[in-house]
Amino acid sequence: MKDFTVSVRKLTDVELLREACASTFIGESHASLSQLYKAEHSPVRTQLFWITLKNIPLFVSTHLLRHHVGSVPFQLTCREDRNGGNPGMPAKIDDVVNRIKSLLSDWQKGGSITSPHIQEENAIVEELEWLKNNADRQTPVNLSLCVNAQSLIDMAKLRLCSGCAAAETVIVFREIKYQIAQIDPELAAMMVRKCVYRNGLCGEMRCCGFNSTPAFDTELKEYVSHFSEKQRGTNRKCNQEK
Repeated sequence: MKDFTVSVRKLTDVELLREACASTFIGESHASLSQLYKAEHSPVRTQLFWITLKNIPLFVSTHLLRHHVGSVPFQLTCREDRNGGNPGMPAKIDDVVNRIKSLLSDWQKGGSITSPHIQEENAIVEELEWLKNNADRQTPVNLSLCVNAQSLIDMAKLRLCSGCAAAETVIVFREIKYQIAQIDPELAAMMVRKCVYRNGLCGEMRCCGFNSTPAFDTELKEYVSHFSEKQRGTNRKCNQEK
C-alpha cells in the first residue's frame, strides 16, 4: 500500500448541534461538542464530514463500506468503460504469459541466455510485481464518505482494532482519525478501539490480547481523561492509578 492520501472537511458546526438540542425542549442549548460526543445523543448526527481517500486498496475500501449507518459512500468504479480500477488488466496478464512462453521456448530449443533475455526477464518480474499490487483486492481505488460523527465513533471501535481489522485498514483509519483531530479534536478523542471504549472488555472471537498490554493502559488513561470523576464511576480500572 503506497502513497494513499486522506483529507477531511467538516460540513456542519456546533450551532447546528445546539439547534437540534433546542428542538427537543423549550429553551436554548449551550451544549458543547465534547459533552455530546461523550454522551452520544442523537444531535451528534448533525455533525457531518466529507472524507476523501485516494489510492487505497479495494479491500480496505470494502471494510469502510460495511459501516453503512450514518455513512454514504462514493467509490471509484472498477468498470473498464469508466476508466476505473485497472483497465486492460486481462490483456496485461495475457501479455506477460505470452512473454514467459516465448522465453521458455527459446531456452527449450537450446538457446543461450543473452543480455536481451535477461532484460526481458527483469521486465517480466516488474510486470508481475505490478500485477501483485494492482490485481483483485489490491486494486487501488478512491473513496469519499459523507459521514456523521456517531458513525465515525462506531467505525473506530472496529477499524482501530488490531485484532479484528486488517493491518492496512488500521493504518488508513489512523490517518482518518489524525485528519479529524486537526478540525474536530473533541471527536477524535472519542474515536477509540472497542476494548478501550469498553474499559478493557473484548468481545472478539479471536481476542488479540491488546487489553492486557501497557499500550492499552496508556490509551485507556488518555480516553478516560476526557470524562469527569463522576462519569468514570467507582471501582473501575480507569480509576486504579490515583
